[in-house]
Amino acid sequence: MTTIAVVDDNAQAAEAVSYTLEDAGFTPWIFPGKGGTVENAVDKIKENAQAAICDHRLSTLGFANFDGAELAARLISEDVPAILISQFVDLDHGVSIRRWRAKVPSLLTRDECRPETIKDALELCRREMKGEIVSGRRKHRTLVRIADKQNEGEEQVIDAIIPAWNRLRAVRFPVTLIPPQLHELLEKGAYLIAYVNLAATRPEDLYFQDFEKPLPLDENAT
Repeated sequence: MTTIAVVDDNAQAAEAVSYTLEDAGFTPWIFPGKGGTVENAVDKIKENAQAAICDHRLSTLGFANFDGAELAARLISEDVPAILISQFVDLDHGVSIRRWRAKVPSLLTRDECRPETIKDALELCRREMKGEIVSGRRKHRTLVRIADKQNEGEEQVIDAIIPAWNRLRAVRFPVTLIPPQLHELLEKGAYLIAYVNLAATRPEDLYFQDFEKPLPLDENAT
């Protein structure tokens, strides 16, 4: 039976997820947390489980100095399937989750955490780890228009329009996703090229990779 690590800074929430995992036929193992690096957390989880379900906000009372999206991304890079969950998806998906979203295929809100959805999310993660990319996760080269640049707390962010996805809806992402050599281009109305999963149906599922400077119009025309 697959053991799944439950990483959550709220003991009651971790217990609730554990019961759901048991209903789904898995064996839960609650990660103890409390300090340490994300690398140490990855090693500890690999010693005790074959997969993980990670709450995003993990900083309460010194439980961790990293967030769940980073942990999930690093676990996946170590061939450990991981699901990201949060009751704050609407608040966090544009910046702290989006920073890692390209590497994290499965994101669930708390009220979506049911036995069948967890099974489906775990299968999606496993498929992508094997190179089987579903349409909603497949990236395409596309134009991104800068609608605004501002600060969210201490983080500099971009609000952008992706015309090929939805020309009427802005999407937020952290400036750190864009290479430093392109930062001088980040002005309102400017365009960049990026790889985006254009078939995503929800804004929280969008990710951005490999930003480029667009070619001049005459070169684009040729």
